[in-house]
Amino acid sequence: MPTPSFEGVHAYETAPIAKTVAYSVLATDHGRFFTNRGATASVTFTLPAVTTLPAGFTVSFFAVSNYGLVVASNGSSDNIVGLNDAAADTITCTTTSRMIGANIKLVYDGVGWLAIEGAGATYTVA
Repeated sequence: MPTPSFEGVHAYETAPIAKTVAYSVLATDHGRFFTNRGATASVTFTLPAVTTLPAGFTVSFFAVSNYGLVVASNGSSDNIVGLNDAAADTITCTTTSRMIGANIKLVYDGVGWLAIEGAGATYTVA
């Protein structure tokens, strides 16, 4: 059942978008929910350059395939804040026994990317 919004209209989540090869996230992908469903190798999602993004830009990733998921900053900018690293370039989900269901939500706060990593999976922040 859709969730009603404050205005009384129904609000729906963004339909998941499956990517099976590397993908560069676009500035127009705000609010998108990406998966690696159907992938037969690790999929790298490169975040957009932050120079034109507004604070609050959000994008999410979910591992369905057991081959790996990588979220990378644009140009290795050291601008991802993840578990125990305030200047990371990548967040990688690679532990096979804990891959499916791994999920990461990133929010740009006007300075860098704040990574919200889902519980249960193993993430390597580098």
